[in-house]
Amino acid sequence: MRLLLFFLLNEPYETIVHAAETPWKSKLNQRLKIKKIDCVYPTGLLSIAAYVKKHIPDIEIKILDCNAMINQLAEQYPEGLLHVNREIFFEKCVETVADFHPDVIGFSSLFCSNFHDMEPFCSFLKHRFPKCLLVGGGHLPTAIFARIFSVGSNIDAIAFGEGEVPMLGLCRALQNRREREFLAENTAWITAEKLQKNPDFHPERHLLENLDEIPPFDFDMLEFPELYFNSSNYFFVIDTKQDLREIFIFSTRGCPHHCVFCASQNVHEHRVRAYSTERIKQDILYYHKKFGIRRMVFYDDHFLVNKPRAIEILNFIAEQGLIAEIPTPAFFSLTPEVVGAMQRAGIRESNITIESGNENTLRNIMHKPANLKKAEDAVRNLHDAGILAVSNILIGLPGETPESIEESIQYLMTTEINWFQCFVAAPLPGSELYDICVRNHYLDGDDIFSMDFKKCVIRTPDFTPEFIEWKVYEMNLRLNFINNYDMRSGNFPQALKIFERIIERVLPTHAMAYYFAAKCCFELDMREKYAHYKKRYEEMVGSYPFWKKWVDFYQLSPLSETIEPGPGYK
Repeated sequence: MRLLLFFLLNEPYETIVHAAETPWKSKLNQRLKIKKIDCVYPTGLLSIAAYVKKHIPDIEIKILDCNAMINQLAEQYPEGLLHVNREIFFEKCVETVADFHPDVIGFSSLFCSNFHDMEPFCSFLKHRFPKCLLVGGGHLPTAIFARIFSVGSNIDAIAFGEGEVPMLGLCRALQNRREREFLAENTAWITAEKLQKNPDFHPERHLLENLDEIPPFDFDMLEFPELYFNSSNYFFVIDTKQDLREIFIFSTRGCPHHCVFCASQNVHEHRVRAYSTERIKQDILYYHKKFGIRRMVFYDDHFLVNKPRAIEILNFIAEQGLIAEIPTPAFFSLTPEVVGAMQRAGIRESNITIESGNENTLRNIMHKPANLKKAEDAVRNLHDAGILAVSNILIGLPGETPESIEESIQYLMTTEINWFQCFVAAPLPGSELYDICVRNHYLDGDDIFSMDFKKCVIRTPDFTPEFIEWKVYEMNLRLNFINNYDMRSGNFPQALKIFERIIERVLPTHAMAYYFAAKCCFELDMREKYAHYKKRYEEMVGSYPFWKKWVDFYQLSPLSETIEPGPGYK
């Protein structure tokens, strides 16, 4: 038996290939021809594959990540992919696994931005493999299965919630040639026929209670496995100048909290299940010895839910001479003891997801299980350990007003947070936020699946989508550049480091990054760099009206022609 698994593109194909047309706002690949698409381990598919293989040893499994495929394709076409339409891209994906003749094809879809490519890709696969079962799963299909089937679909079935147990059951049924009966009977699988017979049909999650039953991942199942060993390019808060092989580890599933914008519980439930501590230690040693992996990236919904367990794991990593990362730890769990273990494990930067600087928004709209005093304590604990503090901030939630958003910004301008990642609130299907928006008719327009964390699709009596999109960028510039904490506190080397990261990894056309990098170089008497960044700033402002508009908005003073003796921050 052969199982072929696909991981869909993180963003719409057309968005990726046309990104070079807007270089002032699009993060581009190294050739500056398509949008930069990071290859992050498809851990869900790897986990499903490992579990199925454990129980059906003779099954053959391949995993193709479409994000890896488009990066490979971009290398083959250095002039860009504008002449490669979506159907040709689908064909290239299938050509990559042409020698593999599957009995069942599965795909995973996580994001709303997958939606527009999902059905065309499934239609293509069904045409190419008409005798294969085509099944899907992941966060998005779990949340919108009724919508997918209501408009007609080439998908034979959708697995609700986690995929290990449902996929194993399906593969066993295929062995016995009773897959159609299995899909009709099993409550974790959703089909068009079930919904036609019973429009109120509600599937059940078939969760794996003991996560230790999942074997370590087999990277040989992946096409292009070498592309994943530096997945943390995806994260702003990890210094990728350290060229270390790494792996993403989900040591727990589920989160006990009820943040309004989170949809994870729709797949995993709120109840937390965890790999045993000994199993995590074994996996760390296995991945290090077998693949040379030195950085362990814990991407749990709430890695610190059990603080003693987390500290034990971090201390073990330190004892082995390895490095840990926790890209988004819960700030209310960052006690001095936890932060000390993070520091010993090599963590030097951390994104504490505070989400808002308005106490009412934080507690009564977002339902975060903490307050701003806890956030201040977390930042202080991180700084005491020499760890840089970054925070995600969201705006655009029903209940917020322009006044409450401005109040949040005013508070954040007084904090000691080194950098902010500012986003538009996205009403993810499966979240309480989505339900609120549907119930109150706040979703703006017909195409809510165009949403991402920059595009607003929420309209309330208090704000428009256009206001929120403008405000989130204004907030980004004000907090990170105009009112940069490290520049305010005189830590110009640290400020320069982050501005240069923006230029090198995020947006090489970022005029504000060049301007404030030049300001730092002025203070540090770095004359060559000052001249270079000054020139680049002036080129960006001269080339892109977008940046000229913001320079005029903030009334930025012209940079000095040269650094004179006795520099001082102006």
